[in-house]
Amino acid sequence: MLLSQSEWARQQGFSRQYVSKLVKKGVVRLVDGKVDPVQASQGLESVREPARPVQRKVMESRGPVSAVSGADEGGDLLPQGGHAGLPTMLLKARIRSELKRGSLLEIKEKIEAGKYVEADEVKIAAFNRARLVRDQLLKLPDRLAAELAAEANASVVHGTLVREIRAALEGIEG
Repeated sequence: MLLSQSEWARQQGFSRQYVSKLVKKGVVRLVDGKVDPVQASQGLESVREPARPVQRKVMESRGPVSAVSGADEGGDLLPQGGHAGLPTMLLKARIRSELKRGSLLEIKEKIEAGKYVEADEVKIAAFNRARLVRDQLLKLPDRLAAELAAEANASVVHGTLVREIRAALEGIEG
């Protein structure tokens, strides 16, 4: 079954101009102005470099490319021009890199806006506050020992301890 050059080009994922170029080079022979698909495929295989991937099969499996976004229906991004010329791994690495760069820029903006602070500053402030609490609570026995030793009523001792602990903690809040 013979096909027109444009029909064979469409089936193979080529442009009509590329088929014309193959005909001029003698890779594809015409029979009565039509292409023999079997002979044309054999001719293509004979001149194809084995080290290079067959790009047209990649394009066929991806589906049509959106002219607006550069993305196909599957959501994969294609290089500029819509060709799958760059290896997929390179594209994925590039996308990951751009996403990380975007995240870092977001964090930088939040730091500049004062929404984030250095972890070391928070640790130092928390340590200093805890040290104040510790020191105030350790002073209580020295200050209250004589007063509480003389008191026989347990509820008075309890009330005095609660009042002094509360006063020590409130003094630290500032």
